[in-house]
Amino acid sequence: MKKFTFILGITFLIETLLMGSAHAVRSSHRPWMARDKGAQDHAQISLRKKSTVTRAKKAPRYSAKGDRIAHQAKRYHGVRYRFGGDSKTKGFDCSGLVRRIYNDLNLKRLPHTSSGLYKMGHSVRLNDLRPGDLVFFKNTYRRGISHVGVYAGRNRFIHAQNRRRGVAMTRLSDPYYQIHYAGARRLY
Repeated sequence: MKKFTFILGITFLIETLLMGSAHAVRSSHRPWMARDKGAQDHAQISLRKKSTVTRAKKAPRYSAKGDRIAHQAKRYHGVRYRFGGDSKTKGFDCSGLVRRIYNDLNLKRLPHTSSGLYKMGHSVRLNDLRPGDLVFFKNTYRRGISHVGVYAGRNRFIHAQNRRRGVAMTRLSDPYYQIHYAGARRLY
């Protein structure tokens, strides 16, 4: 029976590696493991006589709240630009758009300046961005932090760009935004 259980555990591990999925482990005191099907977490598994489980350092690139923020931002795509604006009917500026999104989702009350938003939450490295993170740019129309957008995933962000384009989706790899990129913050 022990040999069968051990082979079953090895088969599961190989299947997991081949399929590219990760599963959290609830317990593992023997050569077998109990899998937690509802977890949104990663685990590293060792199948020795006395198995040990350690949590992986890197969290998955998913957050329900972040996805809701990015989805809400996409709903405003195409709305016109208006400096100081924070409504769909009158138009948005960059920080007004972010403020409206957070208001719509009953999240934090936010300031109406990109520099004020930059002081909130915690810093996120470029390669750790998740949908819903705020991306900031400096020296766009004035010195310092002067523009903000919502990261939408796949190297794109949504922002109130200018009068000509309004609320638009742009690639972070766009040369203009690469030059002016200042950092990212996670507020959720």
